[in-house]
Amino acid sequence: MKRIAVAIILLAVAGAWADQDIESRVTESKLKNGLEVIIYVDSSAPVVSTDVFYQVGSYDEHPGITGLSHMLEHMSFKHTDIYKPGDFDRIVDSVGGNNNGFTSDYYTGYYEDFSSDRWEMALKIEAARMAKCIFPDSEFESEHQVVSEEQRLQENRPMSAFYVQLGAMATLAHPLRNPTVGWADDVKHFTVGAVRDWYQRHYNPANAVLVISGDVRPADAKLKVEKHFGKLPGTPVVRADFYNIEPKQIGERRLLMRRRVKVPQMLMVWHTPGIRDSSYVAGDVLAGILVQGRNSRLYKTLVTDSGLAVSVGGYNYVERDPDLLRIYITPAAESLIPRIEKLVDAEIERAKAEPASTREMERVKNGVLAGQVFNRDDVSGMAYLLASSQILAGTWRDYEIYPERIQRVTKQQVQDFCKAYLTDENRTTGILLPEKKEGR
Repeated sequence: MKRIAVAIILLAVAGAWADQDIESRVTESKLKNGLEVIIYVDSSAPVVSTDVFYQVGSYDEHPGITGLSHMLEHMSFKHTDIYKPGDFDRIVDSVGGNNNGFTSDYYTGYYEDFSSDRWEMALKIEAARMAKCIFPDSEFESEHQVVSEEQRLQENRPMSAFYVQLGAMATLAHPLRNPTVGWADDVKHFTVGAVRDWYQRHYNPANAVLVISGDVRPADAKLKVEKHFGKLPGTPVVRADFYNIEPKQIGERRLLMRRRVKVPQMLMVWHTPGIRDSSYVAGDVLAGILVQGRNSRLYKTLVTDSGLAVSVGGYNYVERDPDLLRIYITPAAESLIPRIEKLVDAEIERAKAEPASTREMERVKNGVLAGQVFNRDDVSGMAYLLASSQILAGTWRDYEIYPERIQRVTKQQVQDFCKAYLTDENRTTGILLPEKKEGR
């Protein structure tokens, strides 16, 4: 009966997938100035999400300027030729909209969510941000203090500091080792001149992707995009390629930290290939089998069966370049950590020696398929996914075909991936423990 139920659910999800074909909903074009435009139509609700993503993030920063993209993101909300500090948020709030910005490894993004009768306002705001930002000396220091405090908070939060330190230990050369908010000394020495230069270099139509998602008519949307962005000058930006820069790890690395935490934490990571290597999707399936959900192997072993851990999770974190498969564990007690490590090793060795079961493969694949369908209920989420795929993979279609790639992964490929990458010499293990209590 359980197999029949799974089959029925899979058929239902597959049917929903077919009914919501992305290709038929997307119109893409490119302005003469280089701006890539993607329009995704979903008229199920009178809402439009407008996203502009720039191809700049911590990936593009070198020692001395780490965190500069994040600093620029903060400053870009301040002042343009027609908007004064606070105007962006005030205008959006006045009509019941929603907006924000964020900085990532590979991109910096901004978005506005409006009702479909007001969405053109987002184009006006983002065109001003793209070409008309002003960075007065008088406004820099206050925002510099805000960013500096954000960086200090990351260092002072035990879990954040733990993840940052482990990432820097696991990754030696690739810029993914740097925190998005930057290292403390770099942030301390930011100047308004550096922010201006970074803006002039990276914020222009030829280095950006515009996604409009929701209740719009493509022909009308294209005319409005041309109206607001068509006259802006575009200058292509040559981006460095660090895909193969990280040296092969030749021995396990271990980090032990003690901070003011109530419970211990563990993080185990392994280097895995990036998206230019088609085998990376086998790593996604392997992570699903090992640590995703209550039916995953390590959750059952460490939480359900033995009670050694309170929680288990993780994923194969690959956006573009080679990155890390990560396993997060919250031990029930510090004294249980050695036993937990042995059981993790045993499950990994089992994954190398034995193929995954058909049910395990179906569980992971069905979860990916269902997730892709459910994502389409949110026009803001779809805008983000299409924009990020366009930058990370060079095409938004990478998001559409990802479930097909997952469906083609075989048991043998999962087993081979585990043998190749989940080795002791390719692992970095981090353990975060409560501070030792001082004796009287």
